[in-house]
Order: sequence, then C-alpha cells, then structure tokens
Amino acid sequence: MNLRKKLLTIFSGLALLALASGGVTVWAIAQWHASEDNLQNHYQRSLLLQRVRAATFRALKEVPDRILADDDDAREEFEESIEPVEQDFQQWAELADSEAERQQVQQVRNAYNNLIQNSRRVFDFIDANRRDEALELMEEQLEEEDFEQFQEVTEQAVASDQKIRQIIRQQTQNTRQTAQLVLTISAFGILSLILLLFAYLASDLFAPLREAEKALDDVARGDFQRRLDEERKDELGALNRAFNRMTAAIAQREQVMGLKAIPGGETDNGAGGDWHNLPSRLTLHRLVSQLRSRVSQLHNDEVDGNGAVIVEQKQALVDQLDQLLQAVTRVTEFGFPLDLNLARTDIRALLYEVMLRFQDDFVRRGISFELQIAPEVDYAVVDRLKLREVLAELIRNALCALPEQGGRLGIRSSLDTGSNGTELLIEVADDGAGIEQQLINQAFVTFEDSRRQRPSVGLKLTKAIVEQHGGHLIIDSESGLGTHVQIRLPWREE
Repeated sequence: MNLRKKLLTIFSGLALLALASGGVTVWAIAQWHASEDNLQNHYQRSLLLQRVRAATFRALKEVPDRILADDDDAREEFEESIEPVEQDFQQWAELADSEAERQQVQQVRNAYNNLIQNSRRVFDFIDANRRDEALELMEEQLEEEDFEQFQEVTEQAVASDQKIRQIIRQQTQNTRQTAQLVLTISAFGILSLILLLFAYLASDLFAPLREAEKALDDVARGDFQRRLDEERKDELGALNRAFNRMTAAIAQREQVMGLKAIPGGETDNGAGGDWHNLPSRLTLHRLVSQLRSRVSQLHNDEVDGNGAVIVEQKQALVDQLDQLLQAVTRVTEFGFPLDLNLARTDIRALLYEVMLRFQDDFVRRGISFELQIAPEVDYAVVDRLKLREVLAELIRNALCALPEQGGRLGIRSSLDTGSNGTELLIEVADDGAGIEQQLINQAFVTFEDSRRQRPSVGLKLTKAIVEQHGGHLIIDSESGLGTHVQIRLPWREE
C-alpha cells in the first residue's frame, strides 16, 4: 500500500469516527429534546387533570350547602367553579399522544358530565321545593355512584401519567447511557487512530525523510556512492529510487563519458592510462600538462634547428589540441546543464533582452524582425541565464541561415493548454536557407569526419537545457523555405 492510501485510510477512519461521534451527539440531543418535550406534555396533562379534579371538588361542595344550609348562592358558586373545566378538558385532549390517552380523557369527561348533570338536578329539585328527592338523589346517586366513578377514573388517569413519566425517564436514561457508550468507543477509536498515525509518521515517514536528508547532505559533500533503500513500494520508495538514479547519473557524469575517442596516451610519467574512466577535471589537467610539455619540447627543437622533428611535433601538438577541445566540449556538455538556477523570471523582459542583443546585426544586414508575446505570458520559474543562451543560440543559427542582406526572423511566445497541462511556448522562425530533417537529427549527435569524432556542442546544449527544464525542443525545417523551432516548457509561476 502506498503512502497516500495509508494516510487516506487513517484519515478516513478518523473522519468516520468523528462523523459517528457527531451523529450520536446529534441523535442524543434530539432524543433528549423529544423526551423533555414528551415529559413536559405529560406534566401539563397531569396539571390539567388536577385542575379538573380540584374544580369539580369545589363545585360539589356547593350541593350539600344548598340542601342543608339553604345557601341561596350555592348554585351560582357551583357554576363559577366548573366554568374553566371545559377549557381544561380541551387542552388535555389536545396534549394526548395516543389513542389510549384520548380514551382516558373521554372516560374522565363522561364521569364528570354525569356528576355535573346530577348535581344540577339536585339544584333543580331544591328550586322546585322537592327537598326529599334532592336529598335522596345526592346521597344515593351523586355521592355513592357518580362521585365514586369520577374519583376512580381520575385516580387511574393520575396513575397512568405517573407510569408514562417513569417510562419516559427510563428511555431518557437509556439514551444517555447509549450515547455515553458510543462516544466513549468513538473517543477511544479516535485516540487509537491518532496514536497509530503518530507511530506511522514517526517510523514510516519521518525516519525515511531524515535518512533522505542525510543522504542529500552526503551528496552535497561529494559522496556520489550514497544509496537509499529501494524495497519500499510507496511514494518514498519511488523517491529513493529516483535519488539513487540521480546519484548514479552524477557519478557517471563525473567520469569522462564518451572520451573513448581520445586515444590513451602517455601520462606525465610515461605510463599509459585508461583516460575514459577518469574524472573530467583530471583529464583536462593531464591534457593541459601534456600540451605544455609538447610546446616546451617544440621550442627546444626550434632552438636546436631540427626541422623534421619540429614538423612531427607540430602535428602531434595539433592532435593534442584537438583532444583538449574534445575534453572541454565534453565537460561543457555534461557539466553546464547539470545545475539549474530556477527563479521567477519575467519572460517578456527576457525575450526583449535577447532581441536587443542582436539589434546591430538586424540593422546592419537589413533583417526584418518581429516579436509577438501573448498577454497571458508574464512570469515563469526558469533558469534565466540558460534560457537566454538557448534563445541566443537559436537566433544565431537563424542569422547564419539568412542571406547577407534581407530576410525575416520572428519570435512568438504564448501559453498552450493541452493534455500535458499548461506549457510556455516560445517559437523562433526564419525564412532562411533551411536544412534537411536528417541533418537536423545529426546535429544532436556526434558526427564523423575522416580523422575523428567531434561533438556539435551548440544545439546539443540547447536541447539539454530545454529538457532539463522538463520541456521539449522541436525543429521543423525545409531546405530553401526556412526553419521553425518550438520550445515547450512546463508553465510554473511559483
């Protein structure tokens, strides 16, 4: 599993646990609010029931007062006592949550209606001066049946409300316990994943990065044999393999690659040497030492007047100079493009600067030149000096292809967005003599003459610099029609 998948798995686990914790918290809060609302409703229903009972008991006290004490205001006070009861019944019915609770409200209402109806009959008998019938109705029907029935159903309603409240409290307690358990498990899981993430970062990420830092320090001190572990299958393993390839390439370029064309000659002490396995700087030192020795010997022979020896040594000196040229070319080719000094560069200013370098040639030779820069081209991260030399080399080649007088040369820059992302496109074109494509391909490799191989440095370095920027150099030319060169560089603004 690569580094991205490992981190993604851990962070996904943390996210799921965090979501679970948040979900449980929201659920617990919602359940708590629902339980509280339900409990408040039941308290409200119990309060309404108690108000109905109290109002009914107060009203019933007026019945015996009317019969036994001849209280003329008893009926009026009776009606005043029961006046708010109907509204209490309506509110109680609205707060009922279930069919059983609504039936309970109806039972209490029926018992209340019977009690009130018979109480009013007692008052009617008294008003009709039928005291005996009123007393009989009060004692036998009102007190023994209706009141007992009303008291029984109201007590059942009170007991039912108490039981329901107990159930609600138990549900609230269960919700609280469940939420605590889930939150505890989530907290433990989150803590475990955090510890796992810390352990993973410490052992599997930070340690390899520290090792890579030490390796880079070793390379900076000149140890190009430093290697990192390539067994890992993740991004760090890919980074280690890239580091090893880089150090191997640097070590290889420290050797005199491709100098096998230079014959193994004599060293300063006359011993033969395998020069193509030596570092470039040592090769140059030996070549320069031999060249000095031959020049000194040639001077001595001229003093002695030995003409035949002088001619032979002049030819040897020319050969030695050619070898030195090849060595310098090789060092330039492989050493110069190695180090890029990338910085945020004003591409517009760079293009104008390159054109101004050749202004005198344009004017002297009457060459028409054109510079087009798209508005979106401004700053990019490049090696300013090396890119300037690349453009200068292309313009020099174009000037060589143009006639002595006249001709056209143009530079155009724009941004090209394609499948490879946004690229900085710089084009150099001329209407000069042109060149066959086969010869263009040969310009990037070593060509042969009758005596030895000599590398073409200019275009090879140009191509190497562009490729080191991660770009491509494309040359399209046709003999007699001109040449069109494209430089495509990845667009990096920072």
